[in-house]
Amino acid sequence: MDGIRLHRGLSAGIRQVLVKQNYLNKINVFPVPDGDTGTNICFTLLSILDGTEGRVETHAGRMAETIADAALDGARGNSGVILAQFFQGFSEQVADQRRLSVEHLAQALQSGYDSAYQALSEPVEGTILSVIKASAETLRERTQSGMDDFRHALEETLEGARVALQKTPEQLAILKKSGVVDAGGQGFVYILRGITDFITTGSLRDIAAGTKMQTLQVTDMAPIEVDQELTFRYCTECMVVGEGISLAPMRKILVQMGDSLVLGGSKHRAKVHIHSDQPQQVFNALIAFGALEGQKVDDMKKQVEISRTKQGTVAIVTDSTADIPAQLIEEYDIHLVPARLSFGNTGYLDKVTITADEFYDKLANGPDHPQTSQPTPGDFMRTYQFLASHYESVISIHLPLGVSGTIQSAQNATRRIPDAKITVVDGISTAVGLGLIVTRVARAVKEGKNHAEALAVAQRAIAKTRIFAAIKDLSYAVRGGRVKASRKRLADLLRATPILSVTPEGKVDMVGKFFGRKDIARGLAKWSAKQIDLSITYDIFISHAQNPEDADRLAELLPEYGYRINQVLITDTGTALGTHTGPGSLIIAYQPADLE
Repeated sequence: MDGIRLHRGLSAGIRQVLVKQNYLNKINVFPVPDGDTGTNICFTLLSILDGTEGRVETHAGRMAETIADAALDGARGNSGVILAQFFQGFSEQVADQRRLSVEHLAQALQSGYDSAYQALSEPVEGTILSVIKASAETLRERTQSGMDDFRHALEETLEGARVALQKTPEQLAILKKSGVVDAGGQGFVYILRGITDFITTGSLRDIAAGTKMQTLQVTDMAPIEVDQELTFRYCTECMVVGEGISLAPMRKILVQMGDSLVLGGSKHRAKVHIHSDQPQQVFNALIAFGALEGQKVDDMKKQVEISRTKQGTVAIVTDSTADIPAQLIEEYDIHLVPARLSFGNTGYLDKVTITADEFYDKLANGPDHPQTSQPTPGDFMRTYQFLASHYESVISIHLPLGVSGTIQSAQNATRRIPDAKITVVDGISTAVGLGLIVTRVARAVKEGKNHAEALAVAQRAIAKTRIFAAIKDLSYAVRGGRVKASRKRLADLLRATPILSVTPEGKVDMVGKFFGRKDIARGLAKWSAKQIDLSITYDIFISHAQNPEDADRLAELLPEYGYRINQVLITDTGTALGTHTGPGSLIIAYQPADLE
């Protein structure tokens, strides 16, 4: 088997897993019943396809190394990281081999198992590890008895894996109680089956069909009820990049910070997966070992709830630049994909590993102005893959294309999941304006609106929602490049408070001002009342940047200036506008209570 044949066989194996993603999610009960094992394995395997595109070569060892590097870069979740570490050990064993014999393959499987086993802080029998181990032992026994034909060797290896998979419920009580086999182990069996089928009867056309994510629904299988409490809430992952990385001291620190630790890689790159309640503490500890890349945090509590209860509805997704009161995110089942930001060399996931108060403290007192970036296509893809397993469709609403590439990231992700029904919508707003829009659509879904009806609600909400931000200190907008220093000097001279808004074209711009800075709550209430039809009753969101007293005062002043209010809710201003408006700013967004 040369490198080309190795890549083709693995690609066929990947195709087998892609079409079974949702089934793997359904049977996922260990180590946490969060219904994402299929999504994580598929994300890892798709990274192999992406990372090897245009890089296929005949040398088997170099091909295996390229596969392993791609798997490590894209590894997600417990089983995904274990699988990536398996490929690391596999590639190290065959590094010098131009072509692989059956004996070479047996040695590589054993090395892959050893590498995966060593990556875990607490290896458990009855998981993907047990299936990999059985595969390696079966092939080693066959080669020792003289078998040197790939077809027969793979068929025997597959059978050994199947037998081990069927034993997993006897090894792990939670599997037996739930009546399922291990999801990660089942995924590995699918890989072996795809490789074996290709070596036996496959074609290149079969491989081509497996380059995109499939989202086949599993409608005849009810959610599995698992009575299991989470020890830790967040699935936390990242890559540590540097020179001379030592895994032992890293492991010593991490084992004290959570469970389900998987740590693998090389002296140059280490992949970290851990369940923890303090993701940012994990990231902070790892900075001492190298630069961090690909930080990812999943809320397993929410995933478990979705896996247990949510079926056949529309999922509503937005990014973390939407400022929505926490109780509404929970009530209306809104899914947030975090934007990324950094102060100097320290990176954060917006609203996940940094709070609003922490953000404004660093903004006001730190030496570095924050750098922000939209979620990556991979961030969206992982979210969409998971939701597609539990909902019939997804509506994803985001801040305008005119101020961010978030929409493009989301659209790029949907192209890799062509069978999923996902509609990406430009919200033409941000912060609490976007929050109002997303909440209205999520409420419509909860009230029973279908996908098309919810989209119609979205378009009406977008057209009728407005947002105004009163900036107390323009220095942050100057530091961020949004406002010229000369404009700040003029505003300071006149004691003027500028007003920012999102234009109908989706641009953030200065749209007005009022004079005075001592009482910006009254100034904003008075100014904004002149911009709206006071005969209409409104739903209103107010946000503040470490300024709760003025936010409360603004809410109290609105009726004085003629506002008719259905509801008014107050929340924190996030990083979207907060980076430019700075501490002390106030933002108001309003939307007609009746959109018809």
